[in-house]
Amino acid sequence: MRLVLLDNEHHVAEMHRRALRTVRPEWQVVLATTAAEALTALDAAPTDVFISELGKPPFDGAALFETVTARSPATMRIALSEFVDKGTALRLERSVHRFLHKPCDTYMLAMLIERSSTLRGIVDDPAILAAIGGLEALPRPPITVQALEKVLADPDAGVFAVSAVVSRDAALTARLLRVVNSSFFGVSRQVTRVDAAVNFMGVSLVRAIALADGATRSFTIAPDVLDLDEWNMHAIRVAAMARDITTANCSHDRSVADEAFLAGLLHDVGQIVLAGVAPNRWQAIERDARSDALSVDAIEDRSQTASHALIGAYLLSLWGLPANVIEAVAFHHTPERLAGPMFDASLAVHIADGLVVRTPGRLAPQLHLPTILGAGVTEAQLSAWRARFNAMEAAA
Repeated sequence: MRLVLLDNEHHVAEMHRRALRTVRPEWQVVLATTAAEALTALDAAPTDVFISELGKPPFDGAALFETVTARSPATMRIALSEFVDKGTALRLERSVHRFLHKPCDTYMLAMLIERSSTLRGIVDDPAILAAIGGLEALPRPPITVQALEKVLADPDAGVFAVSAVVSRDAALTARLLRVVNSSFFGVSRQVTRVDAAVNFMGVSLVRAIALADGATRSFTIAPDVLDLDEWNMHAIRVAAMARDITTANCSHDRSVADEAFLAGLLHDVGQIVLAGVAPNRWQAIERDARSDALSVDAIEDRSQTASHALIGAYLLSLWGLPANVIEAVAFHHTPERLAGPMFDASLAVHIADGLVVRTPGRLAPQLHLPTILGAGVTEAQLSAWRARFNAMEAAA
């Protein structure tokens, strides 16, 4: 692991290096005290993580991070600052993966890096890593874009109306939660609910972020590669089912249901990355799944390449979403790999994804019954949930 660490005070940079090496002695931490030195170090060898303080004017930390993004998009980028104004923070949101207040806890910083790096190592595809690292936003389905534009055009639209539309847009939900969970907003605990994010940020800021999406570094996806409206509808159904299942089994803890809904909404976000970055690879996966009568995850497992689940989890880890949500996305096809078994957001999304009707011609992923039953779920409950979903579909 190679890190470049910039702080204009050498003794502060050295303190950070010693602390990081105490936690992870094997990490190579290269120090710099000027932007020029940092960029030289960045260019000298492949760099996994770039950490810099934002500094004070005339130093333009935002411009530095934009340069780092352009030169080394696969590099994880972390900004440190004692204070930053809202305008700068929103500009940084396009080029910085994580924003942390100074002074920050070194152990927390190391664990943050470690969590993303573990997933990064599993993905291990330079083109996909570069695309994920440089991604500012995800492409959004036309139907929800139109609905959001309509509600945001209403100056009297309140938190409830805006949240109702945003929660049906997986891409915008990920973007807003990325922003609100950054240290800039100083939330005391990680936010997993859309209405809480909108309420905390304010409708005007949500409007600014949503309308700025057109200028962000995203990618386009041809409808014959992946239908975004169809993808988003599946995400909404899985999210709703995962929340209902969790509410029935963990009625004492609403936070688990909130995590299940968010993870369900984002569980297939890696499919969007693959469809946008490697469309031929994604189309081949879809084609093989149909011709061999297998689910998409089975084809990915057979090919021994990074799955859409792990690719999506890596993106969400860079964007700072809650650890339980990242875990649920990473293992929504393989809950048996988690410690347990126990009923949590990961298992709820796994069950919901297996029960919700897929696109015609595509098989649903197989449910891992030993893990599900081991967590205390009965086959009668599974049958009841399946019947409930079928009834909801028939009434729609």
